[in-house]
Amino acid sequence: MKLGMLLSDIPAADVYQLHREPPDWRWQEHPDEFEYIAVEPDSFDGTPTINLSLSATIINDRITEVLKEPHSVWTMTIEQPNNDFLKSRFQLQMFRKEFRKLLNRIKAKHGESSVIHLFPAIPVSIAVDVGRVWMPKADLPIRVYEQNRKLGGFIPALDLTQC
Repeated sequence: MKLGMLLSDIPAADVYQLHREPPDWRWQEHPDEFEYIAVEPDSFDGTPTINLSLSATIINDRITEVLKEPHSVWTMTIEQPNNDFLKSRFQLQMFRKEFRKLLNRIKAKHGESSVIHLFPAIPVSIAVDVGRVWMPKADLPIRVYEQNRKLGGFIPALDLTQC
């Protein structure tokens, strides 16, 4: 995400994903009926939080263990999260479009003074594009968490803030 933030979306850049099956870097055909699913929280009270369950499913209880204060979980997922779902360039393009919309909706519902807490289970190419899509002058700051079993679960790993 930090690399994507440093690249930004201003210069043209092609981001690729190493596939597990078959093991190569070439984009494959777009899977039929693929879509990203965005789920808004029931309430917009508390800290805006994104559960980005694409490579694996993150149970919201794991987020609650970390964030003790009240929070509203916005979820972006796919029908069957798995670590090799990203096959086509179009899926990555779709992600950028849907994530951009999600960031805009969160800011509209939670206001300009919030910080988004992001809990990702995502491929590397999507992580890069999260950083590229995020606009430092327009978007809310994002605190990114990473899973670390040795330290007991999700821990803060990176802050995306205006430089």
